[in-house]
Amino acid sequence: MKKRLHTTISEEAYRIIEKYLSEYGKVNALIEEALLAFDRLKKGNFEGQCNLMEVMEEANLVAFNAKTVELVVSGEVEKALCDNELEIIVRRIYKKPISEVTLLEAVKGIESCLLTTRKAAKVSFRTDERGYYLLVTSNLGRNTDIIICEILRGFLERNFAAKVSFEVFPQGYSLLIEPKDVERREIAALRHESQTA
Repeated sequence: MKKRLHTTISEEAYRIIEKYLSEYGKVNALIEEALLAFDRLKKGNFEGQCNLMEVMEEANLVAFNAKTVELVVSGEVEKALCDNELEIIVRRIYKKPISEVTLLEAVKGIESCLLTTRKAAKVSFRTDERGYYLLVTSNLGRNTDIIICEILRGFLERNFAAKVSFEVFPQGYSLLIEPKDVERREIAALRHESQTA
């Protein structure tokens, strides 16, 4: 069922209609599409919209924040560790500020980020009483892998109570993320002792 609408609009809004009218053919089709898109935007439903991470994955892109690359190339690695796309992606994945993201969520977010942005060909995740391990297969080269490990260590140690160590190999690297939570490590150590006894 169609509803008749009689109204006036601003010159700016009319210029927008003129801009897209040839694509939609009729003013009512254009207005209907615009209102549906507006409604999806307000509801946070972007179904059918372009997702940057999906495009990056499809196009096999390696995404480095331009500011990060500029800082690394100029030798300011410390500043590069503070400003990179990792924090943005982890916040977007969990839809909450970094201060509310748990260490486990951050590590799983890093796994997703490495794969989606093509900074890793494969990532294996495991956990034990010491903490979380990421074993990463990469074809970006040793120097780039070292920079990525430094970025990951900086991000995790700056935002979470964790100690991060890494080792770079010819085809990738491994990260050990140890929570600084003493109680958790003590419980894990007791569990390990009971399993080996």
